[in-house]
Amino acid sequence: MIKKVHIEDLQPGMEIVKLSSEIWEHLPFLYTEPGIIKSKNQISSIRENGYLHAFIKLDNSSSESDEKRLDRLISQREHTPPQKIRTPFSQEIEVAQKTYKKAMVQAKRIVNDAKLGRKVDYEATIDTVGSIVDSAVRNPDTLLCLSKLSSYDAYTYAHSINVAAISVVFGEYLGLARHELIHLGAAGMMHDLGKTAIPARIISKRGRLTENEFDEVRRHPQHGCDILKRHGKIPEEVLAAVQGHHEKYNGSGYPRKLSKKDIPGFARILCLADVYDALTSDRSYKEAILPNKALAIMYGMRDQDFDTQEVQLFIKCLGIFPSGSLVKLNTGFYGLVYESNPTLPLMPKIKIILDEDLRPIPAKLVDLAAEQAVGKDNLEILECADPSAYKINLRPYLTRKG
Repeated sequence: MIKKVHIEDLQPGMEIVKLSSEIWEHLPFLYTEPGIIKSKNQISSIRENGYLHAFIKLDNSSSESDEKRLDRLISQREHTPPQKIRTPFSQEIEVAQKTYKKAMVQAKRIVNDAKLGRKVDYEATIDTVGSIVDSAVRNPDTLLCLSKLSSYDAYTYAHSINVAAISVVFGEYLGLARHELIHLGAAGMMHDLGKTAIPARIISKRGRLTENEFDEVRRHPQHGCDILKRHGKIPEEVLAAVQGHHEKYNGSGYPRKLSKKDIPGFARILCLADVYDALTSDRSYKEAILPNKALAIMYGMRDQDFDTQEVQLFIKCLGIFPSGSLVKLNTGFYGLVYESNPTLPLMPKIKIILDEDLRPIPAKLVDLAAEQAVGKDNLEILECADPSAYKINLRPYLTRKG
């Protein structure tokens, strides 16, 4: 089990977890040198070097994986949102792709307007977000798939769309009304506008930020709020969400150091979506973390960055194996996760697309929960796989029928 701790809470004998990706944007002073902490002198040295947090591996009396532990904790919740009839994935994915493409055009327009000092076209943004909301209601897994299969070449724009889409999907899962989802999605589309006011050399820096540089980054939520205020017609809840999307549950966030329930609800949702997308997206200077591992890390940030109940629901919404994940099966074959299963997170719908040697095969759509219910095949997911490590482009498999 993984948990984030403050440097002051480190003790000799604790094991620092090896992370496969930098997350400096959200945890710029994170100590990441893996291994056992051997002495108090080592802790003092870490503290003197300016590190504030570390991820440690906790002892677990059982051999259950992070994914199964999350599944067990989530399944203990008494309230389960009612199952809704969804538009079939194969039918909605083509609509979702058009929606995503339209959103990319609007995202670029928003950023360019902000850079040029022009008012943001909020009405056009609302129209774009409306399409995202409609697609999320019909079948949320299509947007989640697309958010994980976007290229880092357009990360600045794709990130805003992904945060909007993931936030809307989670908001819809929680039962928000359509007008609330519209405002939430609009905040997601525009949450990072304030970065246009930060020097590019800081935003694109690959190494660790200095304290002065991070002070500049801390200002971007307020910059974004100020940019949007010039429009004059943007709802207060949208402004509050943009301003508060880097606040943390324990009060250590920015710009206002709000804590717990003082953080606006939309801002808390944006923060979850923002961190998840940042962790699971390829960048020019870092590789993405596999979705299930990213969720395990986020779970380790409970009661610090996130409210425990909210992050558990977020994980339940996305699924332990989120849509768009490449997974290895107990048969040795590989599949693409199509649709999550909130009731049985370990048993999503998948499309089996590759054999054990990673050679394409005629695609086969399988509902793991349904298969188990009738005692057929006993297919199981063993682990998530990294498509980039095998140079596999998963996007064509979203619409391929065979």
